[in-house]
Amino acid sequence: MSLEKIVATIEARGTEGIKKVEIRREFQEVEELESILQELLRTREIFIERKGNSFYCWHKSHYLQKLLSSDQKFSLLYTFMNSIQDSSNTRFDSLNAKLDTVTIQLREITEEVKILARSEHRYVDQDDLILPKQIEPIEINYDKFKEQLDQALDSASSSIGWVELCNLRKDLCSKMNISREQFYHSFEEVVSNNYDKYELSTGGEEGVQLRGMVHGFVRCI
Repeated sequence: MSLEKIVATIEARGTEGIKKVEIRREFQEVEELESILQELLRTREIFIERKGNSFYCWHKSHYLQKLLSSDQKFSLLYTFMNSIQDSSNTRFDSLNAKLDTVTIQLREITEEVKILARSEHRYVDQDDLILPKQIEPIEINYDKFKEQLDQALDSASSSIGWVELCNLRKDLCSKMNISREQFYHSFEEVVSNNYDKYELSTGGEEGVQLRGMVHGFVRCI
């Protein structure tokens, strides 16, 4: 109870503070008064400062205002620090707003990529993409395959020369009794070695993967 009364007495004096000797007179019956004051000082419930020839006590809720009104240097420093903090808060708010904008844009880009991926899969299934690193070397007569390929292109080409790889693959697989993997492996080998004689175009139901896109049409140049 004595502790609460001591704190209330100090707080009641506001920014003017109370002399330590006045507290001693008012609570002279409290034997451990000095220890109580020191504990309150340690926990920063009160602040003790010398003013003139006397020591004064202030409650924590009034001490800052006391410093601002009595110490010009402290008041200027306090104002300056608050100005810096306000400026920092403004910059952080601006940065957070920009980060929110970037986050929204990234989400929109991600959604667009997903839509494009789903759109691509309408034309070619993941399992249909023939990647060179997935194909083991297969023994097929290179010259024979090229001959059959040229004949098939010549007989199946449209007025503009394009032939869909899906149909071409079915035709040669049937004639040469080879698998789908064997066809594409040999086809890529022929086209790579004769890039000036064959031209590929994107689209089609299936094809070869070049530069991240499926090329499902071919023609002789």
